[in-house]
Amino acid sequence: MYDWPISAVIAGFLAVLISYAGPLVIFFQAASMGNISHEMMISWVWGISIGAGISGIFLSMWLKIPVVTAWSAPGTVLLITLFPEISMGQVVGAYLSSAFLLFIIGITGYFDKAVRMIPQGIAAGMIAGILLQFGLRAFEASTVSPLLGCAMILVYLLSRRYLPRYNIVLVAITGFTIAFLMGQTGLAGLSMELARPVFIAPEFDFATFLSFTLPLTLV
Repeated sequence: MYDWPISAVIAGFLAVLISYAGPLVIFFQAASMGNISHEMMISWVWGISIGAGISGIFLSMWLKIPVVTAWSAPGTVLLITLFPEISMGQVVGAYLSSAFLLFIIGITGYFDKAVRMIPQGIAAGMIAGILLQFGLRAFEASTVSPLLGCAMILVYLLSRRYLPRYNIVLVAITGFTIAFLMGQTGLAGLSMELARPVFIAPEFDFATFLSFTLPLTLV
């Protein structure tokens, strides 16, 4: 319980940092596409952060193995294509439905069987199709800000080859540093305050179940 070597602490810190450096940007993009209010966005980030932290601590202590839980980045990318046609209430309902399905699959012990029933090529194709359009936008952004976009792509390629463990972190640091030097960070109005969760009533409908709940469960 009290064996906390510095290497394990650093590894855990990097795991959390990497999980935030990339996927959190996707959440901001999804919020922008869905015209979500600033308060609701803060509540969203609060929910996924607190949820991942508490569940990770509980599962690690219960199972006696390191467990890090995280949100679905491909699922959030899928949201970008669905907003603003679906409401935030429908999104919450879809996440609850997906969580229920995963819970049933896990508690009944049919997870391995369910995974085997899905051809590996189909699962990989779904994830690739969801993430491809988001990745291509990195090149589109390079036309708007060539220095920022090209520098981040170059750092990604080099670090992917020589420092793969720190790949995402180095790209994030590079992007933030260049944006800061170019005066594009907009930190003037930045302030620190406690996040306040906003209640969102879930909505359930069959169309959202087919278009979002099932893909979210599969990826």
